[in-house]
Amino acid sequence: MRHVGRFLQITGFSVLIASTLLGAAGGAAAGYLDDGGAELGVAISALRGALGPHPRVLKIDIDAEGVVIEAQDPGNRSHVDRWRYGTVTVLRVISTKRLTGAQPVDLQLINPDLEANLFDLDSVDLSAAPKLIGVAIARARLQDAAAVTRMIIERRIFILPSPSSGDVRWTVRVDSGRERAEVYANAQGLVVGADLSATRRAQTLNLLTEPALATDAAAAFRASEGAGPVLTEVSIEPKSVGFHTAIRDRSMAQLGVGLPSNAVYTWDLNGLQRRLGAIDVSAQMGRSGPAPFGIDDVDWTILAKLEQDALAKAALPRAKVTRLRVAKSSEQPGAAALLWTVEIIEPSGEVTSVIADPKGLIQRVVLPASRRPKPKWLDPATIAEAIARVPTTFGRDAKIASIVFDDRGARITLDDPSQGGRAATFDFAPDTFMRSTISFSLEAMGPRFAVGDVGSFNEQRIAALQAEAMKRLAGQRTAYLESVTIGAHPFVRLAGARAIEVRLRDLAVDSVQAHYAWIVFDFDGRMLDSSRF
Repeated sequence: MRHVGRFLQITGFSVLIASTLLGAAGGAAAGYLDDGGAELGVAISALRGALGPHPRVLKIDIDAEGVVIEAQDPGNRSHVDRWRYGTVTVLRVISTKRLTGAQPVDLQLINPDLEANLFDLDSVDLSAAPKLIGVAIARARLQDAAAVTRMIIERRIFILPSPSSGDVRWTVRVDSGRERAEVYANAQGLVVGADLSATRRAQTLNLLTEPALATDAAAAFRASEGAGPVLTEVSIEPKSVGFHTAIRDRSMAQLGVGLPSNAVYTWDLNGLQRRLGAIDVSAQMGRSGPAPFGIDDVDWTILAKLEQDALAKAALPRAKVTRLRVAKSSEQPGAAALLWTVEIIEPSGEVTSVIADPKGLIQRVVLPASRRPKPKWLDPATIAEAIARVPTTFGRDAKIASIVFDDRGARITLDDPSQGGRAATFDFAPDTFMRSTISFSLEAMGPRFAVGDVGSFNEQRIAALQAEAMKRLAGQRTAYLESVTIGAHPFVRLAGARAIEVRLRDLAVDSVQAHYAWIVFDFDGRMLDSSRF
Protein backbone atom coordinates (compact mmCIF):
# COMPACT_ATOMS: atom_id res chain seq x y z
CA MET A 1 0.00 0.00 0.00
CA ARG A 2 2.96 2.30 0.70
CA HIS A 3 4.07 1.81 -2.90
CA VAL A 4 0.62 2.58 -4.18
CA GLY A 5 0.42 5.74 -2.07
CA ARG A 6 3.86 6.86 -3.21
CA PHE A 7 2.88 6.25 -6.84
CA LEU A 8 -0.25 8.34 -6.40
CA GLN A 9 1.78 11.18 -4.80
CA ILE A 10 4.28 11.17 -7.71
CA THR A 11 1.48 11.02 -10.25
CA GLY A 12 -0.36 13.91 -8.61
CA PHE A 13 2.82 15.99 -8.51
CA SER A 14 3.39 15.25 -12.23
CA VAL A 15 -0.12 16.29 -13.08
CA LEU A 16 0.37 19.51 -11.08
CA ILE A 17 3.59 20.34 -12.98
CA ALA A 18 1.94 19.54 -16.31
CA SER A 19 -1.00 21.76 -15.44
CA THR A 20 1.37 24.58 -14.47
CA LEU A 21 3.29 24.25 -17.73
CA LEU A 22 0.11 24.16 -19.78
CA GLY A 23 -1.15 27.24 -17.98
CA ALA A 24 2.10 29.07 -18.67
CA ALA A 25 2.06 27.96 -22.29
CA GLY A 26 -1.53 29.13 -22.64
CA GLY A 27 -0.57 32.55 -21.28
CA ALA A 28 2.35 32.78 -23.69
CA ALA A 29 0.14 31.90 -26.63
CA ALA A 30 -2.07 34.89 -25.95
CA GLY A 31 1.19 36.83 -25.69
CA TYR A 32 2.11 40.44 -26.19
CA LEU A 33 0.59 40.69 -29.67
CA ASP A 34 -2.89 39.78 -28.49
CA ASP A 35 -5.07 42.59 -29.74
CA GLY A 36 -6.59 43.03 -26.30
CA GLY A 37 -3.35 44.68 -25.21
CA ALA A 38 -3.41 43.63 -21.54
CA GLU A 39 -0.09 41.74 -21.61
CA LEU A 40 1.58 44.52 -23.57
CA GLY A 41 0.40 47.08 -21.03
CA VAL A 42 1.93 45.09 -18.16
CA ALA A 43 5.22 44.80 -20.07
CA ILE A 44 5.43 48.52 -20.86
CA SER A 45 4.70 49.45 -17.25
CA ALA A 46 7.48 47.17 -16.00
CA LEU A 47 9.95 48.49 -18.58
CA ARG A 48 9.12 52.14 -17.83
CA GLY A 49 9.88 51.49 -14.19
CA ALA A 50 13.32 50.14 -15.08
CA LEU A 51 14.17 52.84 -17.62
CA GLY A 52 13.29 55.80 -15.46
CA PRO A 53 11.56 59.03 -16.48
CA HIS A 54 11.62 60.22 -20.09
CA PRO A 55 13.92 57.58 -21.58
CA ARG A 56 15.57 58.06 -24.99
CA VAL A 57 14.95 54.95 -27.07
CA LEU A 58 16.74 53.43 -30.05
CA LYS A 59 14.30 50.60 -30.75
CA ILE A 60 11.19 48.85 -29.43
CA ASP A 61 10.68 45.24 -30.55
CA ILE A 62 7.48 43.36 -29.69
CA ASP A 63 6.73 39.72 -30.46
CA ALA A 64 4.49 37.05 -28.93
CA GLU A 65 7.10 36.21 -26.27
CA GLY A 66 7.95 39.64 -24.96
CA VAL A 67 8.84 43.31 -25.38
CA VAL A 68 12.40 44.57 -25.86
CA ILE A 69 13.46 48.20 -25.52
CA GLU A 70 16.93 49.38 -26.44
CA ALA A 71 17.44 52.67 -24.58
CA GLN A 72 20.21 55.16 -23.98
CA ASP A 73 22.06 54.77 -20.67
CA PRO A 74 21.36 58.05 -18.80
CA GLY A 75 24.66 57.62 -16.99
CA ASN A 76 26.68 57.31 -20.21
CA ARG A 77 24.94 58.75 -23.23
CA SER A 78 27.22 56.98 -25.71
CA HIS A 79 25.90 53.61 -24.47
CA VAL A 80 22.66 51.82 -25.26
CA ASP A 81 21.29 49.02 -23.07
CA ARG A 82 18.79 46.30 -23.83
CA TRP A 83 15.85 45.68 -21.49
CA ARG A 84 13.27 42.93 -21.91
CA TYR A 85 10.03 41.98 -20.25
CA GLY A 86 8.56 38.68 -21.34
CA THR A 87 8.45 34.94 -21.09
CA VAL A 88 11.59 33.15 -19.88
CA THR A 89 12.06 29.42 -19.36
CA VAL A 90 13.50 28.20 -16.05
CA LEU A 91 15.33 24.87 -15.96
CA ARG A 92 14.14 24.29 -19.51
CA VAL A 93 10.70 23.28 -18.30
CA ILE A 94 9.05 26.11 -16.39
CA SER A 95 7.96 29.28 -18.22
CA THR A 96 7.47 32.49 -16.35
CA LYS A 97 7.43 36.23 -17.03
CA ARG A 98 10.07 38.59 -15.77
CA LEU A 99 12.07 41.75 -16.43
CA THR A 100 15.68 41.27 -17.55
CA GLY A 101 18.46 43.78 -18.28
CA ALA A 102 20.37 45.89 -18.61
CA GLN A 103 22.46 44.19 -21.32
CA PRO A 104 24.88 46.26 -23.42
CA VAL A 105 23.98 46.72 -27.09
CA ASP A 106 26.75 46.49 -29.69
CA LEU A 107 25.85 49.52 -31.82
CA GLN A 108 26.09 49.09 -35.58
CA LEU A 109 24.38 52.22 -36.88
CA ILE A 110 23.99 53.12 -40.56
CA ASN A 111 23.67 56.73 -39.44
CA PRO A 112 26.61 57.00 -36.99
CA ASP A 113 25.00 59.90 -35.11
CA LEU A 114 23.47 58.09 -32.14
CA GLU A 115 21.41 61.06 -30.97
CA ALA A 116 19.78 61.35 -34.41
CA ASN A 117 18.62 57.72 -34.12
CA LEU A 118 17.02 58.09 -30.70
CA PHE A 119 13.47 59.17 -29.87
CA ASP A 120 11.48 59.90 -26.75
CA LEU A 121 9.51 56.92 -25.48
CA ASP A 122 6.76 59.36 -24.49
CA SER A 123 6.38 60.43 -28.17
CA VAL A 124 5.04 57.00 -29.15
CA ASP A 125 1.42 56.09 -28.51
CA LEU A 126 1.89 52.49 -27.41
CA SER A 127 -1.79 52.27 -26.48
CA ALA A 128 -2.49 52.30 -30.25
CA ALA A 129 -1.01 48.81 -30.63
CA PRO A 130 -4.23 46.76 -30.20
CA LYS A 131 -6.10 48.78 -32.80
CA LEU A 132 -3.09 48.86 -35.12
CA ILE A 133 -2.87 45.07 -35.07
CA GLY A 134 -6.40 44.76 -36.44
CA VAL A 135 -5.88 47.54 -38.96
CA ALA A 136 -2.63 45.98 -40.20
CA ILE A 137 -4.24 42.58 -40.76
CA ALA A 138 -7.06 44.23 -42.70
CA ARG A 139 -4.59 46.33 -44.74
CA ALA A 140 -2.50 43.27 -45.64
CA ARG A 141 -5.54 41.34 -46.93
CA LEU A 142 -3.76 37.98 -46.97
CA GLN A 143 -5.73 35.15 -48.52
CA ASP A 144 -5.51 32.82 -45.49
CA ALA A 145 -6.06 33.59 -41.81
CA ALA A 146 -3.24 35.90 -40.72
CA ALA A 147 -1.73 37.23 -37.53
CA VAL A 148 0.74 39.90 -36.51
CA THR A 149 4.04 38.22 -35.64
CA ARG A 150 6.19 41.23 -34.75
CA MET A 151 6.06 44.99 -34.24
CA ILE A 152 9.14 47.21 -34.37
CA ILE A 153 9.30 50.92 -33.57
CA GLU A 154 12.37 52.91 -34.63
CA ARG A 155 13.40 55.87 -36.74
CA ARG A 156 13.51 55.50 -40.51
CA ILE A 157 16.98 55.43 -42.05
CA PHE A 158 17.93 57.02 -45.38
CA ILE A 159 21.10 56.18 -47.28
CA LEU A 160 21.26 58.97 -49.87
CA PRO A 161 22.68 61.52 -50.29
CA SER A 162 24.29 60.60 -46.96
CA PRO A 163 23.08 58.40 -44.09
CA SER A 164 20.41 60.20 -42.07
CA SER A 165 17.52 59.45 -39.75
CA GLY A 166 13.87 60.24 -40.36
CA ASP A 167 10.61 60.10 -38.48
CA VAL A 168 9.60 57.42 -35.99
CA ARG A 169 7.71 54.56 -37.58
CA TRP A 170 5.97 51.34 -36.56
CA THR A 171 6.71 48.32 -38.74
CA VAL A 172 3.99 45.68 -38.26
CA ARG A 173 4.71 42.26 -39.73
CA VAL A 174 1.72 40.16 -40.78
CA ASP A 175 2.05 36.48 -41.69
CA SER A 176 -0.28 33.68 -42.73
CA GLY A 177 2.36 31.00 -43.26
CA ARG A 178 2.06 31.33 -47.04
CA GLU A 179 2.14 35.11 -47.39
CA ARG A 180 3.78 37.98 -45.58
CA ALA A 181 3.36 41.74 -45.45
CA GLU A 182 4.65 44.75 -43.58
CA VAL A 183 2.38 47.64 -42.65
CA TYR A 184 3.87 50.99 -41.60
CA ALA A 185 2.39 53.52 -39.18
CA ASN A 186 3.51 56.82 -37.70
CA ALA A 187 4.36 57.29 -34.02
CA GLN A 188 0.66 57.70 -33.20
CA GLY A 189 -0.24 54.39 -34.84
CA LEU A 190 -1.87 55.76 -38.00
CA VAL A 191 -1.09 53.67 -41.09
CA VAL A 192 1.06 55.52 -43.62
CA GLY A 193 2.11 52.73 -46.00
CA ALA A 194 2.80 49.06 -46.56
CA ASP A 195 5.01 46.55 -48.33
CA LEU A 196 2.74 43.91 -49.83
CA SER A 197 5.25 42.55 -52.36
CA ALA A 198 5.29 39.12 -50.72
CA THR A 199 1.51 38.72 -50.95
CA ARG A 200 -0.21 36.66 -53.58
CA ARG A 201 -2.40 39.62 -54.50
CA ALA A 202 0.59 41.84 -55.27
CA GLN A 203 2.33 39.12 -57.24
CA THR A 204 -0.69 38.54 -59.48
CA LEU A 205 -1.86 42.17 -59.64
CA ASN A 206 -2.60 43.66 -63.05
CA LEU A 207 -4.03 47.16 -62.83
CA LEU A 208 -5.01 46.98 -66.48
CA THR A 209 -7.44 44.17 -65.69
CA GLU A 210 -8.53 45.89 -62.45
CA PRO A 211 -8.75 49.49 -63.72
CA ALA A 212 -11.11 50.48 -60.91
CA LEU A 213 -8.02 50.62 -58.66
CA ALA A 214 -6.92 53.73 -60.56
CA THR A 215 -9.60 55.58 -58.59
CA ASP A 216 -7.79 54.62 -55.37
CA ALA A 217 -4.51 55.85 -56.87
CA ALA A 218 -6.08 59.18 -57.85
CA ALA A 219 -7.58 59.59 -54.37
CA ALA A 220 -4.19 58.96 -52.77
CA PHE A 221 -2.52 61.58 -54.98
CA ARG A 222 -5.30 64.10 -54.31
CA ALA A 223 -4.93 63.56 -50.55
CA SER A 224 -1.18 64.13 -50.77
CA GLU A 225 -0.80 66.92 -53.34
CA GLY A 226 -4.28 68.40 -53.77
CA ALA A 227 -6.43 68.83 -56.87
CA GLY A 228 -4.54 71.75 -58.41
CA PRO A 229 -3.02 71.68 -61.93
CA VAL A 230 0.32 70.07 -61.03
CA LEU A 231 0.24 66.89 -63.14
CA THR A 232 1.98 66.59 -66.50
CA GLU A 233 1.30 62.88 -67.11
CA VAL A 234 -0.31 59.88 -65.46
CA SER A 235 0.58 56.40 -66.70
CA ILE A 236 -1.11 53.15 -65.69
CA GLU A 237 0.90 49.95 -66.10
CA PRO A 238 0.23 46.42 -64.83
CA LYS A 239 1.89 46.89 -61.42
CA SER A 240 1.74 50.61 -60.71
CA VAL A 241 0.36 54.06 -61.51
CA GLY A 242 2.93 56.78 -62.19
CA PHE A 243 2.32 60.48 -61.55
CA HIS A 244 4.68 62.95 -63.26
CA THR A 245 4.30 66.49 -61.98
CA ALA A 246 5.41 70.08 -62.44
CA ILE A 247 6.24 70.26 -58.71
CA ARG A 248 9.87 71.24 -58.18
CA ASP A 249 11.93 68.47 -56.60
CA ARG A 250 15.15 68.74 -54.58
CA SER A 251 16.17 65.08 -54.52
CA MET A 252 18.49 65.42 -57.52
CA ALA A 253 20.17 68.47 -55.97
CA GLN A 254 20.72 66.51 -52.75
CA LEU A 255 22.57 63.92 -54.82
CA GLY A 256 24.84 66.63 -56.19
CA VAL A 257 23.13 66.79 -59.60
CA GLY A 258 22.71 70.47 -60.41
CA LEU A 259 19.85 70.05 -62.88
CA PRO A 260 16.25 71.19 -62.43
CA SER A 261 13.93 68.29 -61.70
CA ASN A 262 10.26 67.64 -61.02
CA ALA A 263 8.60 65.37 -58.49
CA VAL A 264 7.52 61.87 -59.50
CA TYR A 265 5.13 59.64 -57.53
CA THR A 266 4.07 56.03 -57.93
CA TRP A 267 1.09 54.20 -56.49
CA ASP A 268 0.64 50.47 -56.06
CA LEU A 269 -0.87 48.22 -53.42
CA ASN A 270 1.69 49.64 -50.99
CA GLY A 271 0.22 53.13 -51.39
CA LEU A 272 1.55 56.41 -52.80
CA GLN A 273 5.31 56.92 -52.72
CA ARG A 274 7.55 59.76 -53.85
CA ARG A 275 10.39 58.68 -56.10
CA LEU A 276 13.63 60.26 -57.27
CA GLY A 277 12.80 63.38 -59.27
CA ALA A 278 12.85 63.44 -63.08
CA ILE A 279 15.18 65.90 -64.81
CA ASP A 280 13.21 68.74 -66.40
CA VAL A 281 14.51 68.56 -69.97
CA SER A 282 12.28 71.44 -71.12
CA ALA A 283 13.75 73.78 -68.50
CA GLN A 284 17.23 72.69 -69.51
CA MET A 285 16.50 73.66 -73.11
CA GLY A 286 14.90 76.94 -72.14
CA ARG A 287 11.41 76.10 -73.36
CA SER A 288 8.07 75.72 -71.64
CA GLY A 289 7.21 72.27 -70.37
CA PRO A 290 4.06 70.18 -70.91
CA ALA A 291 0.79 71.89 -70.03
CA PRO A 292 -0.29 70.82 -66.51
CA PHE A 293 -3.69 69.49 -65.44
CA GLY A 294 -5.42 68.54 -62.20
CA ILE A 295 -6.25 65.10 -60.86
CA ASP A 296 -9.98 65.89 -61.09
CA ASP A 297 -9.73 66.89 -64.76
CA VAL A 298 -9.70 63.15 -65.49
CA ASP A 299 -12.66 60.78 -65.20
CA TRP A 300 -11.01 57.74 -63.60
CA THR A 301 -14.20 55.65 -63.82
CA ILE A 302 -14.13 55.19 -67.63
CA LEU A 303 -10.99 53.08 -67.88
CA ALA A 304 -12.59 49.66 -68.28
CA LYS A 305 -14.79 50.88 -71.13
CA LEU A 306 -11.90 52.83 -72.65
CA GLU A 307 -9.80 49.67 -72.83
CA GLN A 308 -12.71 47.72 -74.32
CA ASP A 309 -13.42 50.38 -76.96
CA ALA A 310 -9.74 50.76 -77.86
CA LEU A 311 -9.35 47.02 -78.43
CA ALA A 312 -12.49 46.99 -80.58
CA LYS A 313 -11.27 49.98 -82.61
CA ALA A 314 -7.83 48.48 -83.17
CA ALA A 315 -9.43 45.13 -84.19
CA LEU A 316 -6.24 43.12 -83.59
CA PRO A 317 -6.58 39.39 -82.85
CA ARG A 318 -5.06 38.27 -79.53
CA ALA A 319 -3.85 41.78 -78.72
CA LYS A 320 -3.87 43.18 -75.18
CA VAL A 321 -3.60 46.57 -73.50
CA THR A 322 -0.17 47.14 -71.95
CA ARG A 323 -0.37 50.78 -70.85
CA LEU A 324 -2.73 53.70 -70.39
CA ARG A 325 -1.45 57.26 -70.39
CA VAL A 326 -3.19 60.61 -69.96
CA ALA A 327 -1.53 63.97 -70.60
CA LYS A 328 -2.15 67.29 -72.29
CA SER A 329 -0.91 66.90 -75.83
CA SER A 330 0.42 69.69 -78.06
CA GLU A 331 1.18 67.34 -80.93
CA GLN A 332 -1.76 68.48 -83.01
CA PRO A 333 -2.74 72.00 -84.07
CA GLY A 334 -4.46 74.23 -81.54
CA ALA A 335 -4.17 74.53 -77.79
CA ALA A 336 -2.89 71.62 -75.72
CA ALA A 337 -5.67 69.06 -75.21
CA LEU A 338 -6.07 66.41 -72.53
CA LEU A 339 -5.96 63.00 -74.24
CA TRP A 340 -5.80 59.33 -73.34
CA THR A 341 -3.33 57.05 -75.14
CA VAL A 342 -4.08 53.32 -74.98
CA GLU A 343 -1.08 51.19 -75.96
CA ILE A 344 -1.98 47.80 -77.40
CA ILE A 345 0.58 45.10 -78.10
CA GLU A 346 0.17 42.33 -80.64
CA PRO A 347 1.65 38.82 -80.36
CA SER A 348 4.30 39.98 -82.86
CA GLY A 349 5.44 42.65 -80.38
CA GLU A 350 4.26 45.60 -82.49
CA VAL A 351 2.46 48.39 -80.64
CA THR A 352 -0.67 50.19 -81.81
CA SER A 353 -1.79 53.34 -79.97
CA VAL A 354 -5.43 54.43 -79.72
CA ILE A 355 -6.03 58.09 -78.87
CA ALA A 356 -9.19 59.17 -77.03
CA ASP A 357 -10.57 62.37 -75.51
CA PRO A 358 -11.14 62.76 -71.73
CA LYS A 359 -14.59 61.14 -72.02
CA GLY A 360 -13.13 58.09 -73.76
CA LEU A 361 -14.33 58.96 -77.27
CA ILE A 362 -11.87 57.43 -79.76
CA GLN A 363 -10.25 60.07 -81.97
CA ARG A 364 -7.67 58.18 -84.02
CA VAL A 365 -5.51 55.06 -84.23
CA VAL A 366 -1.75 55.28 -84.58
CA LEU A 367 -0.50 52.17 -86.34
CA PRO A 368 3.02 50.73 -85.96
CA ALA A 369 5.46 51.98 -88.58
CA SER A 370 5.32 48.72 -90.53
CA ARG A 371 1.56 49.11 -91.19
CA ARG A 372 1.24 52.84 -91.71
CA PRO A 373 0.23 54.05 -95.16
CA LYS A 374 3.22 55.34 -97.10
CA PRO A 375 1.96 58.17 -99.29
CA LYS A 376 3.90 59.19 -102.37
CA TRP A 377 4.30 62.77 -101.22
CA LEU A 378 5.52 64.08 -104.59
CA ASP A 379 2.56 62.64 -106.48
CA PRO A 380 0.40 65.55 -107.77
CA ALA A 381 -2.80 63.97 -106.41
CA THR A 382 -1.23 63.54 -102.94
CA ILE A 383 0.00 67.15 -102.92
CA ALA A 384 -3.40 68.49 -103.99
CA GLU A 385 -5.22 66.41 -101.34
CA ALA A 386 -2.81 67.57 -98.60
CA ILE A 387 -3.24 71.25 -99.52
CA ALA A 388 -7.02 70.83 -99.51
CA ARG A 389 -6.87 69.66 -95.86
CA VAL A 390 -5.10 72.80 -94.62
CA PRO A 391 -8.13 75.15 -94.19
CA THR A 392 -10.15 72.48 -92.36
CA THR A 393 -7.45 72.10 -89.72
CA PHE A 394 -5.86 75.54 -89.51
CA GLY A 395 -8.71 77.76 -90.62
CA ARG A 396 -9.07 80.00 -93.66
CA ASP A 397 -7.27 82.86 -91.93
CA ALA A 398 -4.05 80.92 -91.42
CA LYS A 399 -0.86 82.79 -92.32
CA ILE A 400 1.41 80.29 -94.06
CA ALA A 401 5.18 80.65 -94.41
CA SER A 402 5.82 77.49 -96.45
CA ILE A 403 4.53 74.08 -97.49
CA VAL A 404 7.22 71.54 -98.42
CA PHE A 405 6.85 68.13 -100.09
CA ASP A 406 9.66 65.65 -100.73
CA ASP A 407 9.94 61.89 -101.03
CA ARG A 408 10.41 61.56 -97.24
CA GLY A 409 7.29 63.47 -96.17
CA ALA A 410 5.51 66.80 -96.11
CA ARG A 411 5.32 69.70 -93.67
CA ILE A 412 3.69 73.10 -93.27
CA THR A 413 5.11 76.08 -91.37
CA LEU A 414 2.68 78.78 -90.31
CA ASP A 415 1.96 81.29 -87.56
CA ASP A 416 0.46 79.32 -84.66
CA PRO A 417 -2.09 81.23 -82.53
CA SER A 418 -1.67 78.70 -79.70
CA GLN A 419 2.01 79.71 -79.52
CA GLY A 420 1.38 83.44 -79.44
CA GLY A 421 1.58 83.75 -83.23
CA ARG A 422 5.10 82.32 -83.42
CA ALA A 423 5.92 80.13 -86.41
CA ALA A 424 5.37 76.42 -85.89
CA THR A 425 5.92 73.44 -88.19
CA PHE A 426 3.51 70.53 -88.51
CA ASP A 427 4.13 67.27 -90.37
CA PHE A 428 1.45 65.98 -92.71
CA ALA A 429 0.17 62.49 -91.92
CA PRO A 430 -2.31 60.56 -94.08
CA ASP A 431 -5.27 61.65 -91.92
CA THR A 432 -3.98 64.38 -89.59
CA PHE A 433 -1.20 66.84 -88.77
CA MET A 434 1.43 66.35 -86.07
CA ARG A 435 3.62 69.03 -84.53
CA SER A 436 7.13 68.55 -85.87
CA THR A 437 9.98 67.78 -83.47
CA ILE A 438 12.37 69.59 -85.83
CA SER A 439 12.13 73.25 -86.79
CA PHE A 440 13.38 74.65 -90.10
CA SER A 441 14.23 78.31 -89.54
CA LEU A 442 14.66 79.12 -93.24
CA GLU A 443 11.15 77.85 -93.96
CA ALA A 444 9.71 80.18 -91.30
CA MET A 445 11.31 83.33 -92.74
CA GLY A 446 9.87 85.78 -95.21
CA PRO A 447 6.35 86.97 -96.00
CA ARG A 448 3.22 84.83 -95.53
CA PHE A 449 0.52 83.74 -97.94
CA ALA A 450 -3.11 82.87 -97.22
CA VAL A 451 -4.92 79.56 -97.51
CA GLY A 452 -7.07 80.96 -100.30
CA ASP A 453 -3.97 81.74 -102.37
CA VAL A 454 -3.37 78.01 -102.97
CA GLY A 455 -7.02 76.98 -103.24
CA SER A 456 -6.69 76.51 -107.01
CA PHE A 457 -3.71 74.14 -106.75
CA ASN A 458 -5.39 70.97 -107.96
CA GLU A 459 -3.80 67.77 -109.23
CA GLN A 460 -3.69 68.92 -112.86
CA ARG A 461 -2.03 72.23 -112.10
CA ILE A 462 0.65 70.67 -109.89
CA ALA A 463 1.34 67.97 -112.48
CA ALA A 464 1.76 70.69 -115.15
CA LEU A 465 4.34 72.56 -113.01
CA GLN A 466 6.31 69.37 -112.40
CA ALA A 467 6.25 68.52 -116.11
CA GLU A 468 7.42 72.04 -117.01
CA ALA A 469 10.31 71.72 -114.54
CA MET A 470 11.38 68.40 -116.08
CA LYS A 471 11.18 69.84 -119.56
CA ARG A 472 13.21 72.96 -118.81
CA LEU A 473 15.81 71.48 -116.44
CA ALA A 474 16.35 67.86 -117.40
CA GLY A 475 16.28 68.04 -121.17
CA GLN A 476 17.48 64.70 -122.48
CA ARG A 477 19.03 63.47 -119.22
CA THR A 478 17.32 61.37 -116.59
CA ALA A 479 16.18 63.40 -113.59
CA TYR A 480 14.12 62.78 -110.47
CA LEU A 481 11.82 64.99 -108.43
CA GLU A 482 13.54 66.11 -105.22
CA SER A 483 10.97 68.49 -103.70
CA VAL A 484 8.14 70.94 -104.24
CA THR A 485 8.21 74.03 -101.98
CA ILE A 486 5.42 76.61 -101.79
CA GLY A 487 6.33 79.93 -100.17
CA ALA A 488 8.94 82.70 -100.25
CA HIS A 489 12.14 81.68 -102.04
CA PRO A 490 15.49 82.57 -100.40
CA PHE A 491 17.02 83.81 -103.69
CA VAL A 492 14.13 84.67 -105.98
CA ARG A 493 12.25 87.50 -104.26
CA LEU A 494 10.15 88.74 -107.18
CA ALA A 495 7.01 86.79 -106.25
CA GLY A 496 7.31 87.41 -102.48
CA ALA A 497 5.42 84.71 -100.59
CA ARG A 498 3.65 83.55 -103.78
CA ALA A 499 6.45 81.37 -105.13
CA ILE A 500 6.69 77.67 -106.02
CA GLU A 501 10.05 75.93 -106.33
CA VAL A 502 10.32 72.53 -108.06
CA ARG A 503 13.70 70.93 -107.37
CA LEU A 504 15.23 67.99 -109.29
CA ARG A 505 18.22 65.71 -108.77
CA ASP A 506 20.18 63.51 -111.16
CA LEU A 507 20.30 60.38 -108.96
CA ALA A 508 17.42 58.16 -107.95
CA VAL A 509 18.38 58.45 -104.26
CA ASP A 510 19.25 61.68 -102.49
CA SER A 511 22.95 61.62 -101.59
CA VAL A 512 26.09 63.76 -101.44
CA GLN A 513 26.97 62.52 -104.95
CA ALA A 514 23.75 63.93 -106.44
CA HIS A 515 23.52 67.18 -108.41
CA TYR A 516 20.51 69.44 -108.15
CA ALA A 517 18.59 71.89 -110.30
CA TRP A 518 15.62 74.11 -109.45
CA ILE A 519 13.04 76.32 -111.07
CA VAL A 520 10.77 78.93 -109.45
CA PHE A 521 7.25 79.82 -110.61
CA ASP A 522 4.81 82.34 -109.26
CA PHE A 523 1.30 81.30 -108.24
CA ASP A 524 0.07 82.07 -111.76
CA GLY A 525 2.51 79.54 -113.24
CA ARG A 526 4.98 82.04 -114.72
CA MET A 527 8.61 81.00 -114.53
CA LEU A 528 10.70 83.51 -112.55
CA ASP A 529 14.16 81.94 -112.36
CA SER A 530 16.02 78.64 -112.50
CA SER A 531 19.33 76.94 -111.81
CA ARG A 532 20.36 74.01 -114.03
CA PHE A 533 22.47 70.95 -113.32
